[in-house]
Amino acid sequence: MRIKTRGFGVKRASRRVAERVDTVFGRSLRMMSLRGPKRTVGVVGIYREAQPIAALVEELSSSRHDVVFRLGAMGDIATELRDETSHAHLTAGKFQNLNVLTESLADVDWLLIIDDDVIVPRHFLDQAIELCERLDLSLAQPAQTRLSNANWPLTKRRFLTIARDTQFVEIGPVTLIRADAMRKLLPFPTDLRYGWGLDFEWAQVMTDFKMRMGVIDSLAVIHASRAVASTYSWDAAQKEGQEYLRGVPHLPKDVAEGNGLRFHRTIPRPVTR
Repeated sequence: MRIKTRGFGVKRASRRVAERVDTVFGRSLRMMSLRGPKRTVGVVGIYREAQPIAALVEELSSSRHDVVFRLGAMGDIATELRDETSHAHLTAGKFQNLNVLTESLADVDWLLIIDDDVIVPRHFLDQAIELCERLDLSLAQPAQTRLSNANWPLTKRRFLTIARDTQFVEIGPVTLIRADAMRKLLPFPTDLRYGWGLDFEWAQVMTDFKMRMGVIDSLAVIHASRAVASTYSWDAAQKEGQEYLRGVPHLPKDVAEGNGLRFHRTIPRPVTR
């Protein structure tokens, strides 16, 4: 699959070089022993077309963990996703639809929310959960590659970095929520169609309950096949988000624009149990 990317000239070339270096650096995770217990992971997401989400489903299915899919189709169910799709012809907003999908999901240790236009590295789920549990992250996301379409500077991959502790985790394109955070963040607001602004409320909730958040740079994903808000109105999403945030406690947007609280440049030690 050919992925369109942003950037040009020297800047684009330097980004590509940095990505190659970080891809090799990320392979150091293969030396990380998977010592954590086997978990149950619920995977939810809404798709328009079968690809590239079908390839993502195949990758996630290879995990050592017990993976339960509850996907939703905006149209007809894709043939290659028949077993993983629980609902079809969904017409509501992203998080309204996600509420429908999570209702039929039994108790899980982790919830993984995926967009339908993202590509993850090999062994993504096993390594992501291992890192999250070693770093005690209740809410996390993989960074996006430098050539991806990212909303916030914080979510772009940092050079030669395993992960970062942050005060912000974006609502997409890939989000990991541990069971303790699920009890605080779910169900999602029913009056939000687009979800913009929700991540700043999440940041406040996680801070209030002293739960840790982070971005995993070593497992950066490619999110470049569609520009942000290319399938809906940017202005409508922004207006909805601004109105929503006026009514709820939330952290300021500054938390999404820096580097985070702490860099982890070596593989963290296993949690002592």
